[in-house]
Amino acid sequence: MNVRTRTVAAGAIGIAVLALTTPAARAMDENTNEAAGVICGTDRASGLAVATARARDCATALQVASAYTRTWNSGGEGATTIQAAGSAWHCQEQPGTLNPYQECIETDRTGRWITLTS
Repeated sequence: MNVRTRTVAAGAIGIAVLALTTPAARAMDENTNEAAGVICGTDRASGLAVATARARDCATALQVASAYTRTWNSGGEGATTIQAAGSAWHCQEQPGTLNPYQECIETDRTGRWITLTS
C-alpha cells in the first residue's frame, strides 16, 4: 500500500469515527417553517431526528425527546407536559410545510425548545 492510499484510508477512518461519536451540528431547512437549529441525533424509540437551537443543548434535547416519545408511544395524544432533564416541557404536534413535527418547549420561559422531525 503506498503512502497516498494509506493517507486516504486513515482520513476516511478518522471521519467515520468522528461522525459516530459526536452529534451532527447541521442547520435545518429554513424553508420548512420549523425553527432553525442543529440536529443532535436520532431518538431511539421513534427514529425521528432531534434538533434544538444550540449544539451545547443536544444532550438535554435527546433526554427530552426520549421522555416525550415514551409518553407519546404509550397512547398519549395531543399536548402533554413532561418532566425531563430537570425541567418541565410542554410538547405537542405542530403543522409543518410538508409534514407535521413534534415540538417541546421548556415551560420556565428559558426559550429552550426541541423538535422531532422525520
